[in-house]
Amino acid sequence: MPPIRITLQAKLAAGLHILGPGRTVALVDRAIEVDAQGFPLIPASSIRGRVRAHLERLLRAWGQPVCTPPAPERMCPHAWNQDEGPPAGYCQACRIFGSPWYPAAIINTDLRLVDSQRTAGPDFLRTERMSLGISRRLGTAQGERLFSTEATVRDLDARPLCFEGLISGRLTPIEAGWLLAALQLVTHAGGNKARGLGELCVSATEVTWWQDGQWVATDGRPMIEEVLSDA
Repeated sequence: MPPIRITLQAKLAAGLHILGPGRTVALVDRAIEVDAQGFPLIPASSIRGRVRAHLERLLRAWGQPVCTPPAPERMCPHAWNQDEGPPAGYCQACRIFGSPWYPAAIINTDLRLVDSQRTAGPDFLRTERMSLGISRRLGTAQGERLFSTEATVRDLDARPLCFEGLISGRLTPIEAGWLLAALQLVTHAGGNKARGLGELCVSATEVTWWQDGQWVATDGRPMIEEVLSDA
């Protein structure tokens, strides 16, 4: 399996809220994840989880064997009998993203705000929303449940906030095709999606393979078409 690098780009279509641990902001109950300079980012774990979830759904929709995490007995290789299941006992999702019994084939970085949008200070990229807790039993506003949520702005100077990161590892062309197909299905990230936050567009802006001592760019669309047509 040759080394592969995939450059990811995520453009916001709405404000983004990904809860940031260990950070406190005055008068804000739920602060967002930021980097060392205070600019918002999309953690690697967040985008990785979304892509894997969409890959599992895609595999099921195309009739491919796929396990059902997180219960251990329903994950590869324990989910399959000897006469069924994928080759070598691991589905494409586990072969790409790994499991407790199988090492991941890829690693991915955080998606960080592009340099061209870092000219404004980080405070200009964050906003706050006030929300009110609702009583499930009464269906009315609940007393003493007013809280504030920090989120990113949707755009800067009429341009959507843009984040970039990298996926790297070793994949077969078939595995790369499934991964690229799943990336196109990601439409949201982070929390408060029911409140209108988190909508984004994820794309692979560059796909390169390591060949003959150098990185060679390739078109990912034929790989996607091949796996979907052969499924």
